[in-house]
Amino acid sequence: MRTRLIQSGTVYDVTLGCEGQIQDIAMCGDRIIGLDEVARVDEVVDASGLVVTPAAVDCAAHVAFPGVWHLQASGLFPDTETIALRYAQRGFGHVHESWTTVEHAGTVHNAWARVPSLNVSIGLCLPLYDLMGWIEAQDVRAAGTAVERLCQVLGLRGLYLPEPRLRFRNEVYKHREKSAEDLLPFLPEAFGSLQGPFMVPARALADEDAKGSLSGLHGQRITEFLEQEAPWYQAVDQVLRSGIGGDLGLPWPENGVQLSWRRETSGTKGHRWDVGTHLFLQAEPLPEKDFRDDEAAMALMLKAKEKGWAFSCRHANLALVQDWKGLVEAVLNVWTIRDWLLATRLHGAKALGFEDKGHLRPGAQADVAMYPQPDEDTPASWAQAFSTCKRLYIKGNLVYDASRGDRILRARTEPVQSPKKRDVNRELLSAFFEGLSLRPETLTRLVAGRRPRTGCVPTA
Repeated sequence: MRTRLIQSGTVYDVTLGCEGQIQDIAMCGDRIIGLDEVARVDEVVDASGLVVTPAAVDCAAHVAFPGVWHLQASGLFPDTETIALRYAQRGFGHVHESWTTVEHAGTVHNAWARVPSLNVSIGLCLPLYDLMGWIEAQDVRAAGTAVERLCQVLGLRGLYLPEPRLRFRNEVYKHREKSAEDLLPFLPEAFGSLQGPFMVPARALADEDAKGSLSGLHGQRITEFLEQEAPWYQAVDQVLRSGIGGDLGLPWPENGVQLSWRRETSGTKGHRWDVGTHLFLQAEPLPEKDFRDDEAAMALMLKAKEKGWAFSCRHANLALVQDWKGLVEAVLNVWTIRDWLLATRLHGAKALGFEDKGHLRPGAQADVAMYPQPDEDTPASWAQAFSTCKRLYIKGNLVYDASRGDRILRARTEPVQSPKKRDVNRELLSAFFEGLSLRPETLTRLVAGRRPRTGCVPTA
């Protein structure tokens, strides 16, 4: 395996105790190794005058979700390749696509396969009525095992629930509905041990007036939880006492798109998609809000570092933020450099269940971002530096080099293979055939290596 030595860089990594020390970092294959493990060096990368950090992580993004092609056709959303380039220019190495449905898993995988150099994980969106039998029986183990196996088959990571309640469109089933308060004791126990996040939109929790413990859930864009009539300090206190983890979701004033789940299906504006839940996903312009004018958001920012929350904005993903330099400068007027690196690296990786990302300790995946050294130790100078990544290594491979122009270096690190029919046996699928409302022929087509209507089969 090829060994690269990043030499004489100014390293910032909290887990190494480095906050501006000149230090070498060694990469062997796709891993970080200790300097004492280096037997020979195949390439020396001169990092003098550059800031070296772990690559950043966006733990709650919407990039290739079902229906995005409508936004792209309307000019409201860039294509996947453009978004990937923006991530690279800002030093992001891992992007978590929050959700896809069972039917569209192949399409979403294929969209990301066009930019194979970046790390990507994708969550599963599953209406709770697909698990109704196990929920009514309070069979925590069976529900968790079913979702875990479905994620394995479709190559997905984590579970995304548009709302933490069980309800139906058909009036005949209304008597079987359950509120969020009824389900919250069951949900974290069933899905808290899944590989990847168990994610619920924070606004959905607020709308349900959930009074149960939220511990074990990842709240997507937590500041949306605060949009209620209670005084800001009461709302913040409610979030802090709930035990919820998650990402911040700060409002930032600029033209852009946010995605939200709406109950009303008439009289709404923008694009809407029905993904099989009682709700509709809607894309609409960002509201003209600024977190610096929001007392609740500012209070949560000061608490976020204690809670280990990751950084995010109201935008559908961080690559859509146009004024990235302005945003980073505004954040650094509240947080320290250490806080910023934790929230955009280590905390995002932990939210996704990755122990080998977000840091540069030996054994970590070799995802490294290199930025210019700021001229001054000011928020403006640091914001300029964090907006202009010079080099980005993913799994030890150079995938972005600003000196070569604004493009992703298309070096596929791992071949993408479809799951073979022999890899998925009847025992694996029996839980779905017996308990889920998913159509068996849809799932069979996905896992048997046949080409579904919406795209190719994803990687298992």
